Amino acid sequence: MTIERDNVLKKIRALLAKTMENGCSEAEALAAIEKANTLIAVHEVTEAELNLTKQEKAILRREPPETKDPHLIKYRLIYAVSRFCGCRAWRETGSKAVTFCGLPSDAQLATWLLDTLTAFVQNELVNHLIEVGPSRGERRQVIRDFVIGCTDRISVRLNKLREQRELAAAPTSNARALVVVKDAAIQAKMDELGIHLCKGSLSGTSDSPSYGAGSAAGNRASFGRPVSGRNAILRLR
Repeated sequence: MTIERDNVLKKIRALLAKTMENGCSEAEALAAIEKANTLIAVHEVTEAELNLTKQEKAILRREPPETKDPHLIKYRLIYAVSRFCGCRAWRETGSKAVTFCGLPSDAQLATWLLDTLTAFVQNELVNHLIEVGPSRGERRQVIRDFVIGCTDRISVRLNKLREQRELAAAPTSNARALVVVKDAAIQAKMDELGIHLCKGSLSGTSDSPSYGAGSAAGNRASFGRPVSGRNAILRLR
């Protein structure tokens, strides 16, 4: 490894260490992640090169217990978001608050992504309600159908991006080793805390106009984040 390459790796590691847990503000931490991922893409750095070891520890990132999710937007998005970011996620019994378990940068990104997409769905829902103007009796069903349509579509697109990334990385032993290390770190943290997840269930699809409008809105959702791969920058567009 050249000195220049080693310096790039050190810079990336330092940026990834700028987390809220280490005293950075949310804005500083997210800016550091974006810069680190840009360097990773430009220099074609594999995550295995960053010397992720079996001693790497997973963390929990919990939302405040008073967190609200009145239309179950987060609940419908957490599975796709957590898998995309390489984490596991759940809600405590009787709580709307989401917990992510993953390596620090992954869990931080998952929290940001879930919040960003939730805000997008909420804004699109408001626009849809203004446009449709449902009666009081219709309002609940219109909201439900729109939310399901929008979150279903976003989840499908996130899953496709994850599959593309995994397919691109599949030929490399480094990529496979990284997944094993991440999974082991997450499982170790969950075992340490005695956390055992049960499968949840989500109801419903619909052929209603509001479901279709939600699905169309889901096609407009976007975020930008360089991801691992050879100069790959995937965007949910």
